[in-house]
Amino acid sequence: MGKARKFLSREQALFAQLKEALGEARTLEDVYEALSQALLTLCEADHLAVGGAHPDGTAGLQWKTNTVQPLLKDYADWVQEDFVFQSTLVHPNQVLSDVQMLRGKPLSETESFRRSQGAGLKLKRVLASLLFTDQELKGGIAMYRESTRPFTLRAQWFLQQITPYITRTVARLQEFYSLRFERDLLKAIAMGSSPVLVLNSMGRRVADTGPAIPLLERWFAPHELSDGVPREWMERVMALSRFDVAVDPRLESLTLERGAERVDVTFSQSSVIWGGRKLWQVRMHERAHWLRPDWKAKLTAQELRVADCLHEGLANKEIAPRVGCSVETVKVHIKSIFEKTDTHSRAEFVARGRRS
Repeated sequence: MGKARKFLSREQALFAQLKEALGEARTLEDVYEALSQALLTLCEADHLAVGGAHPDGTAGLQWKTNTVQPLLKDYADWVQEDFVFQSTLVHPNQVLSDVQMLRGKPLSETESFRRSQGAGLKLKRVLASLLFTDQELKGGIAMYRESTRPFTLRAQWFLQQITPYITRTVARLQEFYSLRFERDLLKAIAMGSSPVLVLNSMGRRVADTGPAIPLLERWFAPHELSDGVPREWMERVMALSRFDVAVDPRLESLTLERGAERVDVTFSQSSVIWGGRKLWQVRMHERAHWLRPDWKAKLTAQELRVADCLHEGLANKEIAPRVGCSVETVKVHIKSIFEKTDTHSRAEFVARGRRS
């Protein structure tokens, strides 16, 4: 930005006031109010927007602005087409002007200009920066001017000086929001006894009750999970979250089965809004095997299948085709089962073997 600059006395006092106000901010609205009057005046801008990243990781930013809301209210739908986002994404925490972003391309040919016109705005100039910490998007700031006169280099320089403080503030607010939200959400879902996952519309885990992850690790191999969530379930939630097609109601439930063990799973949309979208609650009801765990551990897989048939009250000739062996082999398995469990009859085995 040219030769080294120093604060003028007026700017120094303003800078100190802004830092203090940002330190006391508790919401994104507080950040906007702290910045709006000072920056709009100092940088001779017509509009200001301050954005915070969606805590659930969905694309785009949630914006606070009093004047350009018609342009930014559906920002997530067209963020990838915004030349401001694309340019500042390559240069995180660096304030860029529209001249630097467009590199000779006419503003009138951009999707951003088309949408601003459609929103009843006449935006001609912009200063903007995306705010990152540890390579993670935390927020953004944008100032707009309706005249064709470019922002001055000094205005760009001043905004650059305050940007690190804005970055730290929105990062802190996002962390506070996430912790508070997760605590309240977990408090709500903990009212039930079933293990629960809370997923966003992309199938990513937002929160879970304690038993949920261990249960899934018992039922799925590590390569089938992403951050503890079955990849197939992530795809299912994304399909359920689509608005452009009719949703197959069969996607809202499924059953996992392994021998006599079973887990009933339901997918239901939560009333909680996070990042502008509703969340999904995935509730799991595990139906434990009927046989007491210590006896179950003694039996082979084939003996366990025979034991399940005994539990159903089947005769040997009915068990044989069910487990894929002869009637004589069924008798051998039953004898082994009785020996391992110190029982002497079918009735005794079933009665004593039931899980308490």
